[in-house]
Amino acid sequence: MKNYIGLNIKYLCENNFLSQDEFGAKFGLKKSVVGTYVRGISNPKIEVIQKICTEYNLSIDEFINHDLYLKNKGYTAGKTASDDIKTLAEPDTFSYEVEKDALRKTIEAQQQTIEAMKLTIDTLMKK
Repeated sequence: MKNYIGLNIKYLCENNFLSQDEFGAKFGLKKSVVGTYVRGISNPKIEVIQKICTEYNLSIDEFINHDLYLKNKGYTAGKTASDDIKTLAEPDTFSYEVEKDALRKTIEAQQQTIEAMKLTIDTLMKK
């Protein structure tokens, strides 16, 4: 049966700016064990699930059976699949465009830096 445990652990780490090692330390787990959860190789014991749910104020059902990323993006099950897709897509449209534009500007700035470095290297090589 499909569950979202690994995906949700990954989401909780990213959303709380924690490495897998830091996340594991909160619950007495090694980084490698957390990695097996994130990759879906194994699942935590119920006691660990309870601790995670308590720490992040989640129900066990939410943690196991629901994608927390989608839930926190405003996704709710609609009457049809197309309603669900519209609900999911609408809130992100503006932020996606803003993020895409910011990323494009970052890439352009990095390309300019690379070109400047190439010129510097060429100049130094000629000396």
